[in-house]
Amino acid sequence: MAASDTKAPPADKAPSFTPLPIAGLHLRIVAFILDSIVVASIFMLFFSAGFGQAALRYEDPPDSAIFLGVIITFASIPFMPVLFAVLWAWRSQSVGMMAVGIIITTADGYRISYLRAFARSIFWLLAFIPLCAGMIPIFFDSAERRGLHDRMAGTRVRELR
Repeated sequence: MAASDTKAPPADKAPSFTPLPIAGLHLRIVAFILDSIVVASIFMLFFSAGFGQAALRYEDPPDSAIFLGVIITFASIPFMPVLFAVLWAWRSQSVGMMAVGIIITTADGYRISYLRAFARSIFWLLAFIPLCAGMIPIFFDSAERRGLHDRMAGTRVRELR
């Protein structure tokens, strides 16, 4: 078979597909709760690693043990956005999203890039800072259920099932 036989179809005859439906609010809430459990578990691992030696000393632990515990615990803060960005770019899902069957896509329905996933994770953190004000549009945008982080990153959350 010649190499010219493997050409892609012309743009006007390219196969089209129907994007998956937008995920409902109930699925997003359950995924958020499950992701919160994962985040709390990882935070507790960092916390126990940091304050483990201070807790094992029954008397007065040295200040260096407390300082080390604080540093290791705060190291979990940048770890979380990186974890979600890698999961979103690699699988288009976080752990909670895997459990409920929803994915993150671009507006056209394609997988998101690592850069877009990292930007979405940063915007997701920023959406929580002002008393979760960035999440309020999810409750009122009945058509697409997009929060501020989804709008800024250009993503959609879609249902697999």
